[in-house]
Amino acid sequence: MTVTTRDIAALVRDAAATGTRLRVTARGTWPTANRPVTADALLSVTECTGIVDYVPGDLTLTARAGTPLADITRATRAHGQWLALDPYGGDAGSIGATVATASAGPHATAFGTPRDLLLGVEFVTGMGDIVRGGGRVVKNVAGFDLVRLTAGAWGTLGVITEVTVRLRALPDAHETLALGAADEPAAFDALATGLRGLATVPFACELVSGTLAARLGLPGAPTLLVRIAGNAESLRAQRDGLARLGAGAFRQVDDAVWPALRTAESPDGA
Repeated sequence: MTVTTRDIAALVRDAAATGTRLRVTARGTWPTANRPVTADALLSVTECTGIVDYVPGDLTLTARAGTPLADITRATRAHGQWLALDPYGGDAGSIGATVATASAGPHATAFGTPRDLLLGVEFVTGMGDIVRGGGRVVKNVAGFDLVRLTAGAWGTLGVITEVTVRLRALPDAHETLALGAADEPAAFDALATGLRGLATVPFACELVSGTLAARLGLPGAPTLLVRIAGNAESLRAQRDGLARLGAGAFRQVDDAVWPALRTAESPDGA
């Protein structure tokens, strides 16, 4: 049975009236979250799911908090679009928890964190009141920026029940390049400086340890992974720009390394 915002508000009001401390949970992909919480009961938004509104022409989508990221990926891909959020742990997590924890992955290099893609939010306060901020359009700047405050607030402002996000058009093509990196701070700094000077910001850029590289099926040495995207001409220009860094030879690797990276690296740092 689908849980509505009113249902959640009623539960919170009852808890407030009885002094019951609640811990908000979603799909359980990050149960510890490095945030110890003392609670008397759990409030799950797992059944608060579904895409409420999707306007491909506006590149905006509104979904309930418990909606899995995988559902959003499937819906938007059918229209040549995507939500540029790739938190560690994969697409099994919910959109609400991703926003509440401000979880971001490799694509934050080019597209930012959840707060940068968040257009609107609905949440229930600790007293059970329903609050809405922002809207379902890209140009929405009136009033106090309550929307961005909820991103990364870890539920301290309230229980997120619905979010509106900005989408991106899928690129014509993309590829992943890998470069063995010298295990020296000075070399890392020089490489980072070169990457920041590129004419086109890579879609994703991640430096992984030798141990993690081996888990990803790569040579067991520190490795820089770079994802580039665009049309054929853009890809060629980006390859040339990377080659001019003079850091060594980039080699192309399978794009599957990115989802493998997201699921291999625990958010808890294990």
